[in-house]
Amino acid sequence: MSGDRLFAEVADRWVEIPAGLADSSTTPGGETDRTAWLRAASEQVRALGAAWPDDTTELVPTLLEHALAERGDEHLVLTYWPEAVPMPATVRVAVLASPGRSAVAAELRANPSAHIEHVDGARLGPGVEWVHGGALPEQPGEQLIGTQTCFTDDDTMVLVTLEPTLPPLLPHVIDAVRELARTLERVRDDRPWVALALPEDVATRADVEAWQAAEPEA
Repeated sequence: MSGDRLFAEVADRWVEIPAGLADSSTTPGGETDRTAWLRAASEQVRALGAAWPDDTTELVPTLLEHALAERGDEHLVLTYWPEAVPMPATVRVAVLASPGRSAVAAELRANPSAHIEHVDGARLGPGVEWVHGGALPEQPGEQLIGTQTCFTDDDTMVLVTLEPTLPPLLPHVIDAVRELARTLERVRDDRPWVALALPEDVATRADVEAWQAAEPEA
């Protein structure tokens, strides 16, 4: 959206996936922009993986290339690489038109099984987080799990989506994703944008924080 800027405060285990990298443009060293980014990002991630088995770090360039290929037109796309396991989580941050707070609240009330809870203390103002999921490809009956966090007024919203991932991975990444959501800032028409609160009755206590992180395999 015109005049919109998003700012993310991230730690070193986050890698931002850039938009618009092309194989046609080259760096002073003769690499394409895409190749140069993949090389630098792979080195960054491998430096974080001291606790990972050596054979798993070989997959890092492939995982980054997949993330780059799947990059959409969201304002921000980031991958988080947890210390315990060499499997990234992908987070997409989009600015979207809002149907209005009443419509958002009505939709959330209609889905009480999503473990909805209020988000307080965020720079974007009051928000709500809920759990969403998806089927594991080629594994009938197996489910992936992620979260979405919404900050909205009656005009636009910021939607932070943790893409559904394997349930044992979620406890390793959820705190980092929540911290990212709380530190996001949006500037619209040169002014800080702040969401408006939804009614208190749309949220119930989520149980995600009670889950135990699975121990990585030796």
